[in-house]
Amino acid sequence: MLAEDMADSDRLKVLVVSQYWYPENGVPQRRWTWLSQILTNAGYEVTVIAPPPHYQRKLSLREWWTERKEDRPKSVLGPSGEIIVRSGFIPEGNSLTLRAVNQASVALGMVWLAIRKPAILQGYRPDIVIGTVPALPTSVVAATLAFLYRAPYLIDLRDAWPDLLQEAKQWNRGVGGKSLRERVLSHGPLQVVTRLTRIVIDRVLERSNGILVTAEYLRRQLQEGPAVQRRGMKISTIRNVFPPRTPVVRKPQSSTAYNSLNVLYAGTLGRAQNLANAIEAANIVASKGIKINLRLVGAGAARDSLTELISNSGRHVSIENRRPAEDLEDYYSWADTALVHLTDWEPLTRVVPSKTYELMEIGIHISGAVAGEAADLISSLEAGDVVPPESPEELARLWIELAQNPERRKVSTRAAEWVARERTQVTPPRLLTAISRAASGRKG
Repeated sequence: MLAEDMADSDRLKVLVVSQYWYPENGVPQRRWTWLSQILTNAGYEVTVIAPPPHYQRKLSLREWWTERKEDRPKSVLGPSGEIIVRSGFIPEGNSLTLRAVNQASVALGMVWLAIRKPAILQGYRPDIVIGTVPALPTSVVAATLAFLYRAPYLIDLRDAWPDLLQEAKQWNRGVGGKSLRERVLSHGPLQVVTRLTRIVIDRVLERSNGILVTAEYLRRQLQEGPAVQRRGMKISTIRNVFPPRTPVVRKPQSSTAYNSLNVLYAGTLGRAQNLANAIEAANIVASKGIKINLRLVGAGAARDSLTELISNSGRHVSIENRRPAEDLEDYYSWADTALVHLTDWEPLTRVVPSKTYELMEIGIHISGAVAGEAADLISSLEAGDVVPPESPEELARLWIELAQNPERRKVSTRAAEWVARERTQVTPPRLLTAISRAASGRKG
């Protein structure tokens, strides 16, 4: 769409700034492909500023520099009818330091693009700016662009930020030893940066025209904050119930033999999961003479440390490369139970892993090593069984019971019906109301 067309359109113009976008296939990307479709279906005009696809991509500095010299801001049409304008970036690495550099570079690239106003953005002025977090710098970008465009802004807070910053000292607990750089930075600089980041994010959230969150427990906590109550700001829960890429076929009752259990984890092998706990649980089960097969399928910062742990285990634990969501059907057919796993950080009690909803819709039994809202949903909707995080003995005990009592693996249809209702009946009107309210400047 030409800039003149964008300027002349009387449709509500939504500008989304994000560090992750289509054609990447992670949770943030799939969430906003779905939300963008809801907005365009309602007649909204969605424009996106995001970097080119580069996460999960090995890109050398020479390749990046060559692409950068050849790259010119241009727009493409996304799968939901959104207009995507690409900004600059510096490639990321596996460490927290290099990831921070990458996120900061993307944030600066977004702001520079808005200031520079290339031809495709000439004359464009949004009615509202939405920043989707993480990455954390995107919240500041949203506030900055809202100031430049003299528009209200809304923050899509996908996890329990900024509370997760209080766990910064434990972020590397599940990824092996710290590098020399990380050991040096952890004595003073980390605390200063964490504190400053929290202050900035709190300020951005307090001054926003609304907040979207992915979990109801997080909404309740934020809604009780003094700044939110003072300003009458509205916080809306928009869950990650985007359509699954895996074909939704009701999982049949497993035919696995008695005293045997197939366990699947398909997701991020990261810091917040600390899947070493699951490996220890599988080792305990195997030591009891139960035939258990634990398959970890995914990518993430903890993959190398998990691979080392697995090398010291038996053949009952394996790790496999990340698979596209649409290629997981055979894995789900193989599994007797699917693992949803988080570590024991307090803010994670207000997080629901998006994989939970997909597993509910498929109808596979969930082994949840989680607490808080995720645990309550799994239990109340009869979607599986729950044990506390970081308790390998209790997780092992659950798996032994599932191996010896196949009837325990049956789940109710209530969970699948609830997910479908959230996607089709609850989310669209709630999202449109939240955005129209924020765009009009009303708080509450």
